[in-house]
Amino acid sequence: MGKSFARTEDGTNDVAALTVWVPSSVRGALVEAGIVPSPYVGTQSRASEWIENRHWSYTTELPADMFDAAAGHRIILTAESLDYAGVVLVDSEEVARFRGSLIPVEFDLTEAIAGGGRDLTIVFTQVPDDLGQIGRTSRIREWKARFNYGWDWTPRIVQLGIAGPIALEARAGAVIDDVRVLPEYDAQAGTGRLRVRVTASEAGQSGTVTITGPGTSAGHTISADGEWHYLNVGSVEAWTVHTAGDRNLYEVTVEIPGDSVTRRVGFRDLRWLTTEGAPASAEPWLLELNGRRIFLAGVNWVPIRPDYADVRIEDYRLRFNAYRDLGVVLLRVWGGAALERAEFYDLADEYGFLVWQELPLSSSGIDNSPPDDPEFAAELAEIARSYARRISHHASLAVWGGGNELTTDSPVITDIEPLDDTHPALAAAKYAFADDDPTRRYVATSPLGPSTWAREDDYGTGVHHDVHGPWEYDKSFEDWKRYWDADDSTLRSEVGMSGASSIDLLERFDMAGPTATPAERAALQQRWSHSSAWWLGEYKRWDGTGTLDEWVAHSQARQAEWLGYAATASRNRFPAVGGFIVWLGHDTFPCAVSLSVLDFEGAIKPVGDALRRAFRG
Repeated sequence: MGKSFARTEDGTNDVAALTVWVPSSVRGALVEAGIVPSPYVGTQSRASEWIENRHWSYTTELPADMFDAAAGHRIILTAESLDYAGVVLVDSEEVARFRGSLIPVEFDLTEAIAGGGRDLTIVFTQVPDDLGQIGRTSRIREWKARFNYGWDWTPRIVQLGIAGPIALEARAGAVIDDVRVLPEYDAQAGTGRLRVRVTASEAGQSGTVTITGPGTSAGHTISADGEWHYLNVGSVEAWTVHTAGDRNLYEVTVEIPGDSVTRRVGFRDLRWLTTEGAPASAEPWLLELNGRRIFLAGVNWVPIRPDYADVRIEDYRLRFNAYRDLGVVLLRVWGGAALERAEFYDLADEYGFLVWQELPLSSSGIDNSPPDDPEFAAELAEIARSYARRISHHASLAVWGGGNELTTDSPVITDIEPLDDTHPALAAAKYAFADDDPTRRYVATSPLGPSTWAREDDYGTGVHHDVHGPWEYDKSFEDWKRYWDADDSTLRSEVGMSGASSIDLLERFDMAGPTATPAERAALQQRWSHSSAWWLGEYKRWDGTGTLDEWVAHSQARQAEWLGYAATASRNRFPAVGGFIVWLGHDTFPCAVSLSVLDFEGAIKPVGDALRRAFRG
C-alpha cells in the first residue's frame, strides 16, 4: 500500500499525523520521527510502553482508479498480519473487525467504496495485557507473539501495527483461493514428482501447472477441485544444505483463467532415521538428506527485533551469512514468536538451511500445558493450516513442531514430562498438517520423550531422547566435561552457555560504566537486569576486581570453552545423537550477558570459533 498516516485516536490526538511506510510498527515510526527514544539504549524501552495504551490509526486515500474498477470488480483488502486487534473503516463506515496477528485476513470493501467511501483507515485498539515468560500456558488464548512481553533475553517491547504485507486487490471472475505444491524426489533415479492441490473461488475451474528450472521445463493440466494431483516431472537436480551440495530451485506456476500463483520449490529426499543405539521408543532424530546423513548443527531462531515489522532483508542476510560461516544447517523457529516473514523462508532455500517451524505455543513456568477445549484446538488447527498454506512448498522446511517446552505439570520441575500428540490441541494441529502437508513430519513439542532434561543420574536408562538444557552450570569445567562425555541423548535441541557482549557494544548501548565502587556496580546491574536475566550468574563469578573489559573477556572465553566442548562432544557422538542446537542464535536486544552466538548487531561472538570447529569438523 505504500505510505499511510498514523495517529492516535484517544481523544487528545497527542501525536500529530506522520507519513509512514507499511508494513511498519508504531514504535518504529515514532522513533524515526523523534517522538520516543530508541528502546535499545539502556532502559529507554520503558519510555515507550505507553504506546500499548493508545488507539492508533493508519489512514490512506484510496487510489482513484480503484473506483472505476469497483463497478465490475470486488475490492479486497488483504493483510498478512495486523498486530493485534481493531477495526477497518472506509471513511467513517465500519467494514470489519479483526483480532489476532498470526493469520492473514481479507476484507471486502466493495460496498463501502460504491457508497462513496474514499479513505481507508485501520484502527488498532488493543493488545493483550500480558503474555510474558512467567505465567500459565493453560490460560493463554491470545494469538500474538509472546516474547514481546519480556523473556529472559529481552525486556517488554510490545509490537503494534501493520506487521506484514498489505494490499488492495480488484478481483473479477474466479480466483485461486489456495495452492499447495509439495515436491518429492527419488534420489536413486534422480527424478521428481509434484503433489499439487488447487482450490478456486468458483467450481469447475481447470488450469495448467508449469515447472521450470535446471534441466527441466514441463507442463500439466489439472482441475482446481481441492484434490491432490500427482505430476511426474522427470529428471531434476536435487536441493540440499549448503554443507553438502547445491541449492537447485524450480518455479512452479499454477494458472486458471484470470489468475495465477507461482511457488519456488526444491526437490530433495528427506528421511528421519533412528539414531544409533537409541531406545526402541525414541523418536527418530537422525536426518538423511538425499541418501547422506546430516548432523543437525543448529541454532534456535527468534525474531531479529521485538518490532519485527521493521526488520529489513539486509538484517536477515547478515545473520544468515554468519550462520553459514559457522557451519549451521538447521534453524529452529521457536514457538514463543510467530511465523517469520516470507523473505526468511526464501533465503533459507537459497542459502541451504533446514527449518524446524514451531506453532505459536510455549511454556510459562507455572504451568506449561495449553488449553485443551475444542474451541482452542480448532483455533490452533486453523493456524497450522495457515502456516502450511504459506510455507509448505519451501525446500528448507524440514519438520513442524506443536510448540516449545509444552509439558505436564509437577511441583518438582525435574519431574515434568513433555506432552505428546494425544493432547487435544496438539492432536488437532497434527491432523491439520496431515491433511495440508502430508509429506512432512510433525512433533508435538520439543523436548520430546520421557524426559524434559538430561540428568547425569539418569544416563544409561534410555529416558533421554530430544532434551533441553543445560543453559548454565555451577560445577567445575571438569564436571562439565564428564557430563558431556557420558551423554546418551538422541537430540540436543536446546543447549546454552552465557557470555557477555563486546565492550564496544556495551558502551554504545549504555550497558557499560564504572565499577570501582559497590554503588557503581549496583547502577550497572540495574541496566544489565533490564536487558536479560543471564547477567547474575556471570556476575557471581566476578569478584569485582579488575576492569569491566577484563570481565567481558573472561565471560566470553568461558562461553567459548564450555559451549565448544559440549558441541564437540555431541558431534563426536554422531550418529548416536542427531544434532546439537544452540540456545540462542542471536540477540533481539543489546544484552549485557546472554546465551547468544551472535550479538544484537549480528556480529559473531568469540564462541563462534569453537562452534565453527565443532560444526565443520
